Amino acid sequence: MDTLQAQSTHLPPLPEDERILLLLGLLTAQDRHGYEINDFIENQLHCVTDLKKATAYLLLDRLEQHDLIHSRTEQQSLKPNRKVFTLTAQGHAHFLKLLATQLRQEEPLILPGNIPVMFHEHLTPEDQRAALQERLEKLEQRLKSYEFLLSRVSLTTGVGLATQRIQVLTQADLDWTHQLLQRLIQNGQTA
Repeated sequence: MDTLQAQSTHLPPLPEDERILLLLGLLTAQDRHGYEINDFIENQLHCVTDLKKATAYLLLDRLEQHDLIHSRTEQQSLKPNRKVFTLTAQGHAHFLKLLATQLRQEEPLILPGNIPVMFHEHLTPEDQRAALQERLEKLEQRLKSYEFLLSRVSLTTGVGLATQRIQVLTQADLDWTHQLLQRLIQNGQTA
């Protein structure tokens, strides 16, 4: 066993999930420093992912340990030094493999809101209607925020597509909630 294989067997495992795909994908276009990556995720992708800053840095370290990215320290005169990340050839190949695998996957819509729906009949009809009306209003607000986000010129094509997908799924949830609420109102009882 060569040294690289011996080292890689002692590395923490690398998750094969969307977070890794996202970080590698952000480095395909250009080298980026950690703050820039996290700023982009927070400001451009907040409706697409909930990747936290601490997790992103942990995953960037793991990507570097697996030789999928490299980092260098950039010295700045009046600001703190920055760690700049670069995608390696091995990282680019891993990105393409992960992208092809994940793009073809169909994922179940296992959402946190499914469980309360299962037991809604335990509430009084009035409480059911009030809860669903509030949910409906929140979904309408969320859709408005997606519409606003999509109207921004600065979204990349990929971010726009991901946001459109979320918008369509949210619209479907809003339509379903509206139909259930109407059924409850018409029946004057639980669904």
